[in-house]
Amino acid sequence: MADSPHATPPAEFRAWTASEKLAWTRRELLEASVYSPTTRPDLQMGGPLQMLRVAGRRRTLSRTLERRADTMEPDRPKIIHTCGAVGSVELVMAPSSTYTGVLAPPPTGGAIGVMRLSLAVPPSGRRSVTPGLGLKLFVDGDDSLDLLAMNHTVGQGRDTNLFSNTFTHDLRSEHAELRPPQKIMGFFFKRVVAEPRWLSIDHLSAVDRRGAMVRSPRTPDRLVFRPHPDVRTVFRGAALVDFRDTLARIESGAGLYSVEAVSAGGEVETIGTLRLIEPFVSSIGGDRLFFRHHVAPENLVG
Repeated sequence: MADSPHATPPAEFRAWTASEKLAWTRRELLEASVYSPTTRPDLQMGGPLQMLRVAGRRRTLSRTLERRADTMEPDRPKIIHTCGAVGSVELVMAPSSTYTGVLAPPPTGGAIGVMRLSLAVPPSGRRSVTPGLGLKLFVDGDDSLDLLAMNHTVGQGRDTNLFSNTFTHDLRSEHAELRPPQKIMGFFFKRVVAEPRWLSIDHLSAVDRRGAMVRSPRTPDRLVFRPHPDVRTVFRGAALVDFRDTLARIESGAGLYSVEAVSAGGEVETIGTLRLIEPFVSSIGGDRLFFRHHVAPENLVG
């Protein structure tokens, strides 16, 4: 089935429960289009014409902030993070969490969904290994809650361990120097957002796992995803192995990331854990997942 078109969520998808959404996504989107060893694409990135088609048009970039669907538009190419692996995950919140929405303690906090790990560009030649995380949490009867995070946009050199570093959605203070590709993408994105390296997490504290809106949201200043002890050695001895194959070996139940909340004053506390509940797979549908870029109103341009 790997050469068949990936599925598109039905019109009633938004109204389903989180469990129904995850079951459909796993069955119809991920597992129904798994690549075979001969059909799985090599790591790649979009060419200059594709980059101009996507990043060169202000309206196309704006749709990245506005689109609520869970899959990409059929005619839109993916120019970075083109190939990845997707696992079913659960966000398990700590009873001590003082935040709201899906970041609240049980029973209203926490969520189930999918997580995609990918590389921004193929790590060949002078390119660094640049991993990224896309998280899609499902809630009952509402839009998915998406989040994108990286360690930094210039990568981690020749280190092929995707669990070497922490990830965050706020990269403003991670580094001052940017290489030409990052400067070019930053130039394009600054037409729609003032600071391209900062994504909002307000939506995570605004709605709980049952789809109920929170009256007085409480949001951390920043979230940090710290590799869990269960996976820190997964990539040991696998430098020459495709990262998608390495991820596929992680067993269900393993912790993937400890979730840390950073307050406005800089205090750090662990508020939850992202655990794998179904293995990572590489598929057409997984590579066509869409993760909305949530941007704070004050960060929007125009």
